Amino acid sequence: MTRSDVIRFALHGETGLPVDTGVPIAPYTTLKIGGPADFFMKAPNGESLGRILTTAENLALPVLVLGGGSNVVVSDRGFRGLAIKVETPTNLRNRGTVIYEDGQEVLIEVEPGCQTAGIARWTAHLGLSGLDWACGIPGTLGGAIAGNAGAYDGDMKAVVRAVTFWSPGRAGTGLPASRVCTVSGSEMAFGYRSSRLKSPGSGVVLGAELRLGRTSPAELLQRIDRFEASRRTRQPTERSCGSVFRNPPGKFAGQLIEQAGLKGHRIGDAQISLLHGNYIVNRGTATARDIISLIKAVRERVLLDTDIFLETEVMLTGDWSTDGDPLDPDDTREAASRVTLKATPVTDAVRSPLGERNG
Repeated sequence: MTRSDVIRFALHGETGLPVDTGVPIAPYTTLKIGGPADFFMKAPNGESLGRILTTAENLALPVLVLGGGSNVVVSDRGFRGLAIKVETPTNLRNRGTVIYEDGQEVLIEVEPGCQTAGIARWTAHLGLSGLDWACGIPGTLGGAIAGNAGAYDGDMKAVVRAVTFWSPGRAGTGLPASRVCTVSGSEMAFGYRSSRLKSPGSGVVLGAELRLGRTSPAELLQRIDRFEASRRTRQPTERSCGSVFRNPPGKFAGQLIEQAGLKGHRIGDAQISLLHGNYIVNRGTATARDIISLIKAVRERVLLDTDIFLETEVMLTGDWSTDGDPLDPDDTREAASRVTLKATPVTDAVRSPLGERNG
């Protein structure tokens, strides 16, 4: 029996869920990019997700947890471990469960695989305020909570009352190999697009309680319609991973990129959106290497022009074994110190690195 067989039997035996091998990750990401995972499972709810994670830890198996698949770039070589697609039972996919009501305050319980935008619209129809800003946020609530997603002056920090998450073992601490914890929103260390669960290996959201207020459904739905109309004019509908760079203090990453003359620039089938400079879209058959090359080029140009180093909001994962750290900040600074990029618009017919034209 091979190690692969042992792992498959153990995962299935401990969870009762199907285990597949060699499944391409691309269809499960919003960029539609990513090679095969050694092992692949679907978690139908937060409880089963916790069981899968504990079993994988006992097998010393690296894991990649995918909700909606946004905010991530997966290597073209795939993932050497277990990729888990977090799902939600059909009857809960776009809604939560009301667990407490008291005057103007309502608590709802949500699964990690609930669609963020779906929950926003469901709560609006019920006249529950606090999530209307999330109407256009891609992905699922698990990722939205871990990354403190936000828009239009709202964010998850403002509505999260409690979070239940799976915490990996900590060698030498005397704690169990892994455990399920519940903490209050104030203990989540929420910051700008971050939380205590944002970094890889810090934990995985299994569920949450959200505290919402009351407003008329008509007012909330009008607000959602207004937000969605605004998004359509400012954000691309093509395949993307969402915002690529974090906004520097007092600045907007998209504006810096556009001021550098990079809007519309393209490497392979990866292109800086014509609508918003902080989005990279897949125009057809873009690879993870195309995306990374474009991110590096943007960083170098903005650093040259403004002396501002753009931090990535998107997460890189998968098998980058032959690349080292593909987004090493020192590499970017070194390249920017010796290379002058010329911002030359790239048409759909010309696919070339920044500053060069082929033919």
